Amino acid sequence: MPVVLLLVTWAMRIEPPNLKVLGNVSVIVFGVIIASYGEIHFVLIGVIFQSFGLLFEASRLALVQKLLSSPEYKMDPLVSLYYFAPVCAAMNALCCIIFEGPRLSIQAILDAGLVMLFMNAAVAFCLNVAVVFLV
Repeated sequence: MPVVLLLVTWAMRIEPPNLKVLGNVSVIVFGVIIASYGEIHFVLIGVIFQSFGLLFEASRLALVQKLLSSPEYKMDPLVSLYYFAPVCAAMNALCCIIFEGPRLSIQAILDAGLVMLFMNAAVAFCLNVAVVFLV
């Protein structure tokens, strides 16, 4: 993901290209490739989904950075989260209805556990707050 994020920030003219950072990230990526060689079972649809997910997340982070650092908007991180969170929730709900809706039941929710679902939601919220403050 860091390589994709570097390329997206360069394409959106947020930051100038930095070959030192790209080199460091490339070494990390190469290390992950070596560590996972032979441990993976290649599934093309998973690679496609993961690639699109990385591209969309990198684009989102670059746009958030552009929005927060722009002098014309002057948004602080919590105000931006106030605007981004409902959009993210609506997109997740739409994807849930399309992909998970036919198989979703109350029993499946109870099997997962309500405490686990609420803890997952709390961690996701904290992650969004941390990302916005980091950017």
